[in-house]
Amino acid sequence: MMKALLKNQWKIFLNTMKSQPGKNYFSYLVMFAIFALLLYWFSAGIWTIAGAITGPVFAGVLSYGFLLVIGFIILLGLPQVFKHLYSATDLNLLFTMPIPTKYIFWVKYLQSFVGIPLLVFVLYIVPLFVYGAFINANWLYYPVVLLVLLSVAVIGLSIAYLFNLLLVQVVPASKANEFMTVMSMLSGVLVYLLFMIPNTVNDRPLSELILAGLPLFPEWVPVTWASDAVVSAVTGSIDFLIPLLMIVVLASIFFIFTSTLVERGFRTGWVKLSEGSGKKRKKGAVKKSGPKLNHPIVAVGKKEWYAIKRDMREWLVFLPFVFFFVFGIIGALSGGASISDLQGPNEITWPITQAVLLFIYAMFNGQISSSTIAREAKSVWILRILPLSGKDIALGKLWISWLLPFVLLTVVEIVMGLFFGWTLIQFISGIVMKAVITVGISGIGMWLGTIGAKYNPSNPQNRLKFGTAIILMIVSYVYLFFALIPFVMLLIPVETMDFAQMVSQDIDGFFGTVAGFVYTVLSWKAASPVMVTIVGILLMLVISLGVAYVFTMMSARKINQGIDIETVQNVKTKPSFGKKPGSL
Repeated sequence: MMKALLKNQWKIFLNTMKSQPGKNYFSYLVMFAIFALLLYWFSAGIWTIAGAITGPVFAGVLSYGFLLVIGFIILLGLPQVFKHLYSATDLNLLFTMPIPTKYIFWVKYLQSFVGIPLLVFVLYIVPLFVYGAFINANWLYYPVVLLVLLSVAVIGLSIAYLFNLLLVQVVPASKANEFMTVMSMLSGVLVYLLFMIPNTVNDRPLSELILAGLPLFPEWVPVTWASDAVVSAVTGSIDFLIPLLMIVVLASIFFIFTSTLVERGFRTGWVKLSEGSGKKRKKGAVKKSGPKLNHPIVAVGKKEWYAIKRDMREWLVFLPFVFFFVFGIIGALSGGASISDLQGPNEITWPITQAVLLFIYAMFNGQISSSTIAREAKSVWILRILPLSGKDIALGKLWISWLLPFVLLTVVEIVMGLFFGWTLIQFISGIVMKAVITVGISGIGMWLGTIGAKYNPSNPQNRLKFGTAIILMIVSYVYLFFALIPFVMLLIPVETMDFAQMVSQDIDGFFGTVAGFVYTVLSWKAASPVMVTIVGILLMLVISLGVAYVFTMMSARKINQGIDIETVQNVKTKPSFGKKPGSL
């Protein structure tokens, strides 16, 4: 039975690859090239420093490396596991056939392994083999490394499966859309705690422990078993046998325990998430007065807000931001720093904070605004029959996609400003500056969404084609660079004018030209500071609002002409927004 299921899975894979559009093959080629380049760079680095790595240092690197393997598989593999367990389209057929559920589960387990776990496995096994070849390790080293790394990957994948199989029992069926949000949050917390274990169980920093050759974990920790097995196999010592057996047995226990939850967690969970709660909502009192009519631009924005509010998966885009701030601060404090160490002069903390926040804005604003287009994949027919022009739709989507990250990050900025003790002028200027500049990023993101929208029903956060997403990231930061030039020139003190003049005279080429430009602006600023300030503010407004207006109108025109939204099922929709009489 397993052979037939695996053969069927292989045929599905081949048919899926054959039905892919040609441009998808290019995306796969680019991703493969990036992975190969990363693997080569990693292996070359290992070959370069292998001679300086002693046995104790190698043991510490292995211990933390195996911990990273488990953490990455849990964090990155959870969505993939959820898709294979509860969102796969072939489950409707497989569960109606006389096939034991455990066989279906094992096939899905293998299918999940040929994904993130396999990539992590290859990314680790090749450098470890390179290290073994450099030091002329005993022949036992290679099979031991293979078995140990495979066992560690199985442990990480089994934990990811346990997360899905157990939490599906407590998440109500009516909250199925929020299931992955809960999973991602909990997995992020778990992985963070895993990475912080070496810092919490030891008094010295992690890098110092590794370079000193000191053990990172107690002997009873499984990653220590894996490390001991590999280190012992380097010299061909028989001491590798016991820790190898222990890590293999532990991986087997995890896999067996995961398999025991098949009936309860797999089949029942799939039925639960597929059918929903089945409870009927109580009919509320009928309102006598009709709803209040809003301006079309406001109505479109409110519609977007309701769509985001009722599906927690929409908020996953902010998850890296939460981890970056919360866990970054916790990590700094757990490393021995105090809260007072984070404080400093306003002249330093304010511009650094503005730069960090603008970097985050460039990362999120374009992504949020571009996703508003692909969100219409299933409800596009409603917008097509409404008396709305492309301009109304574009402006409605623009203001709400700009407002959400602005409100969230402004609250964060206010808290940070109170902590650092900024002045009122710094508060106001920072908030206004980011409010103006980020509108342009949202406009660019929405326009790219109209030309590269993609709808993935099982992963609503994936709403841009791969190439378009790369272009969005690059263009956002290029725009941010040019839009910030007037503001940066206003911040540079006049006292640096002599230094800029000296640099422009001593250096030729691009940097000399930039220094000459800075010197010219500072000389104007010294002669007439008020006039230069006004011109700088106006120039920033023209660049930011001009870019936002141009790209919003381009989006409106594209909406009127019609938009193709690509789906992951490789079925392209018809033009999303048809041409309507009287529209722009």
